Amino acid sequence: MMIEHKGYIGHFAFDEKTNLFHGRAANYHHLITFQGKSVKETHQAFRDAVDEHLEWCKKHGKKVEKSSAVED
Repeated sequence: MMIEHKGYIGHFAFDEKTNLFHGRAANYHHLITFQGKSVKETHQAFRDAVDEHLEWCKKHGKKVEKSSAVED
């Protein structure tokens, strides 16, 4: 499944072994991962992961770089 938040694209799938949805941002050069027990929880985990990453970049003066696959 594919989701979007603030220009970031996330992909996630269900893992029967862990009984969780696992995903990662697809259009970013660094690893942003997330997981949840339901689709709704996984969507929120993705939004939280992106927001936390953006806040970390701002706090540490790091430039936010995404691949050219998605424009803001």
